[in-house]
Amino acid sequence: MSLHAGLLDVTPSLQPERDALLTLLAGLSPSDWELPTECPEWTVKGIALHILGDDLSLLSRQRDESTDSLTIFATTHPGLTFRELLDGFNNEWVRSAEFLSHDLVLEQLRQVGDSSDRFYTAVGLDTISREPVGFFAADGPSPYWQVIGREFVERVIHQSQIRRAVGAQECDLALVTEAACVGVHALAEWLRNDAPADGSTIGIIFGDVGSWTLRRESGGWSVTNGGEGPTDAGISVASEVAVAALTRGMTAAELLDVATVDGDSDLAGSALAVLGPFLGRPEN
Repeated sequence: MSLHAGLLDVTPSLQPERDALLTLLAGLSPSDWELPTECPEWTVKGIALHILGDDLSLLSRQRDESTDSLTIFATTHPGLTFRELLDGFNNEWVRSAEFLSHDLVLEQLRQVGDSSDRFYTAVGLDTISREPVGFFAADGPSPYWQVIGREFVERVIHQSQIRRAVGAQECDLALVTEAACVGVHALAEWLRNDAPADGSTIGIIFGDVGSWTLRRESGGWSVTNGGEGPTDAGISVASEVAVAALTRGMTAAELLDVATVDGDSDLAGSALAVLGPFLGRPEN
């Protein structure tokens, strides 16, 4: 990951992540595609179809400025909340696309991956998109570096879910580290209204995935990669469960159980209150 004028740039990792996903899917047997996953509604094929639907939806509304899928879905499903619309559309898309062959799913994932890579590389990190990125606690139009970061994190999460479902090796550590870095910057945005004294620090360690330091200053939180010595509060997760903790392999309660807290418990508690539901798999 690189940093341009304070903006995170994950675009160099988009193609490596897609290549790793395609290699994984290409090696699956027909029965592997039908295995259940941590997403109760979806098999391995269902998650692959969801990724494809996401890519198509993003390109249509962002690159081509087409009417977004939820607006269209809402015309026949009035009165639903945003979350209900999102879940409803996603499930309807996956059910409708079940007829696609495994080979065609792979072909389409490769094509839309290439198209989104070209668009995100060219669009400009500080260009303002038409949509708020709730992942970064935004309630208004957001810059594309946040849009791209959110999508990269979701891709890594879904690839990890497929890997756990089929018993494959964990996602490449460099990709998880990149996704975790995006997540820590998003955490800083979620904590912006939590205002301890300027200079207060929180250390976050996810085993061998990586470590970061959050520092309160000028009405917000800055993020530094790596530790910078002792911090006022610390949150750590052991290496053996770090990838699962970062890729929705645990519920919020399970994540809190494996997290170790040091120092100022109130300061750490504020971060954990966000991290639990932020990273944890929803309980059904």
